Amino acid sequence: AVLDGATRTPEYLSMNPQHTVPVLTDGNLVITESRAAMTYLVSQHKPSQLYPACAKKRSQIDQRLYFNIGTFYKRMGDCVFPVCFGKTSTIDDEKKEALKEALMWFNQMTTGGYVLGGSMTIADVDFLATMSTLEACNFLDLTPYKNVKVWSQNMKKQIPNYAECCGKGAASFGEWFNASYKQ
Repeated sequence: AVLDGATRTPEYLSMNPQHTVPVLTDGNLVITESRAAMTYLVSQHKPSQLYPACAKKRSQIDQRLYFNIGTFYKRMGDCVFPVCFGKTSTIDDEKKEALKEALMWFNQMTTGGYVLGGSMTIADVDFLATMSTLEACNFLDLTPYKNVKVWSQNMKKQIPNYAECCGKGAASFGEWFNASYKQ
């Protein structure tokens, strides 16, 4: 639906002029960024270890969320979006190396089994969306990132309805990418 213009209708643009996804509405509140939506929903409806009330713990989770959007997801996007949108059919080695660097840091983060220490937080949910997309695109050997591979397998089992809520979308994105990618 997104590629067919669903985010460019007058109704959608009135909520989100950037025409990005997702859009969360709660009464007259409109949130147009997934990480902000996650933190809001957990804070508003069920504060827990996923996003605790403690400011110090939240700051650590926020740090991971910002790392994902600003580094890991960005570097993955730098590799895949130009291919998806027909700008190129290959990925520069420099972009792959930058992504590998982010993966190395991510691998270090997951030594405790989760993105932050020994329990799941919303940062794990956030990173899994990026990781699932990267796995579905399948252009990079992920074997060196052993902690990340174990973490990914575990998160897919622990997050309820993973296959429906994330797996299908990642697989579709991977198909879109691989239709144009030439190694």
